[in-house]
Amino acid sequence: MTTSFCINSRTFLVIHAILKKELESSNHQLIDNKSSGGNNMKSILGILIILFLALTISCNSPASTTESVAGENVNFMISSYHFVKNTYSGQTNPSYLIIRNYPAFDSIFGVGAVMGMDTSKLITEEKMKSGFVLSIIYQGNDIHKFNIEKITLKNNQLQVYYTSEVTTPNAGWTCNCNVTALIENCKFDSILLIENGHPLPDALIKEL
Repeated sequence: MTTSFCINSRTFLVIHAILKKELESSNHQLIDNKSSGGNNMKSILGILIILFLALTISCNSPASTTESVAGENVNFMISSYHFVKNTYSGQTNPSYLIIRNYPAFDSIFGVGAVMGMDTSKLITEEKMKSGFVLSIIYQGNDIHKFNIEKITLKNNQLQVYYTSEVTTPNAGWTCNCNVTALIENCKFDSILLIENGHPLPDALIKEL
């Protein structure tokens, strides 16, 4: 059986100050009156009670963990097989979409079938019953490469960390470069996009 001992630095300083004061008081009593042993025992008993209470409060206080600081991780799946149809035109560039129903998703995205395609990575109507789609779409001739690193939920805010890199600037063709992910359903009040480590608080996110 392992006994855990927990005490933070603030509690330690408080206990140290109390012990120092009580011990100094007890030493003065010993010098002034050699027969004050009963009072000294009461002082020691009081110190032990204070120490016990301080440790109890310290151990029962909720600890601050890395998870609470960083936020709760949210599961997601990136699909590499969906392409943006040429009929789509975003209000901004890049455009940011939250899609909660499959017909809206199907009106924007098609499937590029390739040899050896992992169909488990496809976003389907059945999968969207327990999740929603986030897509970042760039339209133009600066060829972009996107990737979503992680998605967290912190203080009711969904935080999406992604990378963006221009691999071919001023290409001779235009593209609908995108990263599209199916995110597990979760409750949130707002969304913060974080591109290459930089928050985008003013990003216009359209919900369909």
